[in-house]
Amino acid sequence: MIEAKPTAVHYTLGMSKPYTHFFEVELTLNNLSRSESHFDFVLPVWRPGRYMVLDFAGGVQEFSASNGEGKPLSWKKIDKTTWRVETKGTEHVTVQYKVYSNEFNQRTRGLNDEHGFVDGTAVFMYVEKFRKLLVRLHVNPFEGWHVTTGLESVAETQNEFTAPNYDVFVDCPIEIGTQKDFTFDVDGIPHVLSFAGDGNWNVDTLIKDITKIVLTTKAMWGDFPYKRYVFLVHCSPTSGGGTEHLNSVIMGARPFIFKNPETYRGFLGLVSHEYFHTWNVKQLRPKGLHPYDYLKENYTDELWISEGTTSYYDNLILVRAGYQKVQKYLDDLATSIQSDRQRPGNNVQSIVESSFDSWIKFWRGNQQSYNSETDYYGKGSLVSLLLDLELRQRTANKTSLDDVLRTMYKRFPLSGDGYTVKDFQATTEELSNSNVNEFFADYVFGTKPLPWEQTLAYAGLELTLKDTIAKPWIGFSLSESGGRTTVSQLSAGSPAYNAGVDAGDEVVALNGFRIRPADLSERVKDLPVGESITLTIMRGDKLRTIEVKLEAGPLLNYKLNKVKEPTELQKEIYEKWLATTWDESEKK
Repeated sequence: MIEAKPTAVHYTLGMSKPYTHFFEVELTLNNLSRSESHFDFVLPVWRPGRYMVLDFAGGVQEFSASNGEGKPLSWKKIDKTTWRVETKGTEHVTVQYKVYSNEFNQRTRGLNDEHGFVDGTAVFMYVEKFRKLLVRLHVNPFEGWHVTTGLESVAETQNEFTAPNYDVFVDCPIEIGTQKDFTFDVDGIPHVLSFAGDGNWNVDTLIKDITKIVLTTKAMWGDFPYKRYVFLVHCSPTSGGGTEHLNSVIMGARPFIFKNPETYRGFLGLVSHEYFHTWNVKQLRPKGLHPYDYLKENYTDELWISEGTTSYYDNLILVRAGYQKVQKYLDDLATSIQSDRQRPGNNVQSIVESSFDSWIKFWRGNQQSYNSETDYYGKGSLVSLLLDLELRQRTANKTSLDDVLRTMYKRFPLSGDGYTVKDFQATTEELSNSNVNEFFADYVFGTKPLPWEQTLAYAGLELTLKDTIAKPWIGFSLSESGGRTTVSQLSAGSPAYNAGVDAGDEVVALNGFRIRPADLSERVKDLPVGESITLTIMRGDKLRTIEVKLEAGPLLNYKLNKVKEPTELQKEIYEKWLATTWDESEKK
């Protein structure tokens, strides 16, 4: 006798009353073994791309279960995210539940009277033993709405989609509404640009620019790892950020950023970053994230590669594609170098530690984070840049970080077990035919200050001071929320820190006049070093007065210039790195 076994998992997604913010979900399993006493239906506690526990189960209500005849089955919750259904030997189980969804800006789940959005991990439950089964989804859009997703459509069937397994299913976000979809081909592969909301964007310009980013990125990696790609964009006054997915991306943008060259370039940078992830993390995946364990933290040392290296390439791709001037790129790099050198946390935590502890630190930052932690995005990007130039120098510009990533992509396919930092280092050493253990020990596993002057010189660049006179320094940053101006970032050892200012303090006034975040630098910059200022602070419900003696800033502003008499190797590295020429780069 052959034991019964399901061949697919069937989902239905409804939204009959969008204004309530409730999605209606139905999950059906057929052809079950009668020997099973129960099945555990679970909802993930996090979503890939954001490495913190989010506890999606809190939005679930009105859970029920029934057999093939529609008769109720008993169930109970056995932990915060698991619903155990007693099957009583039935061959058919259907569970139904609602999910409160009002988190568009979290890019997890959202539904209102204008549109709906689903990241599958935040909405769809699964049974672990059936996680590899074929998935079928039927969507019941609200009246007049349509569906846009990276999921494969079932031929000749409206609003029916399929995925080979649960992991692919939840890695293809779903937009349901009146979004505007525009299809365009790049090298014979269909791409979709989908806008939910209004804005001052020009679709022809966007398609042209995104196409150039796609081609430039593909040229680096060598191929497309998908058969169709979807760019989902939410346009609203509070939208921002993005999340990468297997063959799609969800990005947020404010409605009127597309005509201003600076803000539009920022949006293209977001496109570049999230699209680069299509290879780096969605295909080339750290071992600690592969396969995903949706029910707990997935610890990995490699987020500085997954996110940091991606952050290095996002603006570099724009330079290579011609959307950012080389000098602007170098100016921004000089600012990043200053930020790197003045952040106390860079001397405390390594980028490997930042990666591993992302679940409890990076995404849960507090007032002390700046002083005690680094940033696997920002610092990871800078270490990646230095490694790139180091490889170019050691190999006379024959090998770069581009080559390392391409090789890793081929050696560690998604069908494999994933890679580690050790694998990344070994590939780097192999391709450069040199030992990079000291580099990794100092800057990846360690907290040694980054050797900017030495490494930038490999590309014919000189790091010098932009200012000649030290500016007065308080040592904190301000933010404003709900009409309150508070200390958002406080540097350990700074004048304000030593005077007793605390992160989170509400700063009412400076020298008797109200202070706002945008005014701080202007109010302080012309004061003499050594002068004392008076801060009026509200801490709790008590008003305090604190005297702070201004000191000279610990770092002056930097600038990057090309050396006057470069060697041939310096010019070659500079030109290949930035896809420009030594003499013409200022014009790009």
